[in-house]
Amino acid sequence: MFWTRALALTGAATLVLAAAGCGDDGNSGGESGGTTTLTFVNAQDPGTFDKVIAAFEKANPTIKIKQQVVPFDDLNSTVQSRLGAKDSDIDLYDVDEPRLAAFASRGFLEPLDDLRGQAEGQIDPNALKITTFDGKQYAMPRWTSTQLLYYNKDLLTKARVTAPAADPKTSVTWEQVTADGKKAQEAGAKYGLIFDQVDRYYQLQPLAESLGGGPGLTGDGLLQPDVTNAGWTRAFTWYHDIFQSGVAPRGINPEQTPGLFATGGTAFFAGGPWNAAAFDKEGADYGVAPFPKFAQGKPATSTDSWSTGISPFSDSKDAARKFLSYMTIDPAGATATTSNNIPVQKEAFQTYLKNLGAKGERYQQIADIIEYSVATTAVSRPITTGFVDFESVMNKAFADIRNGTDATTRLTQAGQELDRDLAKYRNK
Repeated sequence: MFWTRALALTGAATLVLAAAGCGDDGNSGGESGGTTTLTFVNAQDPGTFDKVIAAFEKANPTIKIKQQVVPFDDLNSTVQSRLGAKDSDIDLYDVDEPRLAAFASRGFLEPLDDLRGQAEGQIDPNALKITTFDGKQYAMPRWTSTQLLYYNKDLLTKARVTAPAADPKTSVTWEQVTADGKKAQEAGAKYGLIFDQVDRYYQLQPLAESLGGGPGLTGDGLLQPDVTNAGWTRAFTWYHDIFQSGVAPRGINPEQTPGLFATGGTAFFAGGPWNAAAFDKEGADYGVAPFPKFAQGKPATSTDSWSTGISPFSDSKDAARKFLSYMTIDPAGATATTSNNIPVQKEAFQTYLKNLGAKGERYQQIADIIEYSVATTAVSRPITTGFVDFESVMNKAFADIRNGTDATTRLTQAGQELDRDLAKYRNK
């Protein structure tokens, strides 16, 4: 899993050096004795890039890759601090895609239009689009993501509830999930429904999108708040109500939610494909279905993930481009970075789906849902320089709504906060 696992990382902001596939030659970057050492700053789990680095170094013996791994919560501040000082010791770094516009506008990303030319036809065009800003390519996408619905087979059977279909084109409604979750509680389930990321915009954006509410931002540069329209109000009134009624539990954080389903206490769980491995480990008997939609709405699913950018202050940009091209555009390199993540390189994506389906019927259903949702129902987070401020305000609003604050009141307050906070970007 690429998202909640990274968010769960904790630790100091001090960089943790992790050499991958080579010994540390004592240099933090640049060239030494005919060998170029590239420093790659990222926030991924140990081992994520070991295979791709080893393969690249074998094919390019004069280029070495040294990783510097930082906790997710410290990544953006660390990169901004160092690049703000024009530190040449960073060559490549992880770019959380919704934050790309802010980094590009501050001059922290090297334009990569030459790599875009190589990537066209090789990488999902939607993934290339989300990594562009102001008409230029500023990072190369590695992975994407989606969401689906898990259900506990035993709890639904006891409640005499018909399980939702696994057909990717047939989405059960949130209204039906709510009703069935209540029935499961009456039959003994502790909770009817829980979201993996209960107060994070990444997972909750599709609720408003399903009802036509849009991403929550509009206008020039997507810097005008739009979180009080009918779609947003209806979606988050429903969200408030599932917690108010006890169908979903209050007082928990995202790190706790998967366990509520894995241990058999929750009928439905809205989460990503990465959750399946943890549920398997716990021995949960579960089924899968597409992410729900509202009865009067359309299917919408979360998407996008991590990309890689090159520092404009790097002394080894040509070597960095070579590694970045291999890691993201070359089928072998893109496949080597997959792990539990969904690659956006087209051949690597098909290999990923094939390998997933080979694990059994349930995983074939997951693969089918992934393939359909990535192509058909995905809604990207807004590309805007104000995204960090927007996300921060909305995540606090979501937390308040699920903990009892009236949705209309809280969304109105959030809109007022955003109007003030985003003014500094509109005035530039």
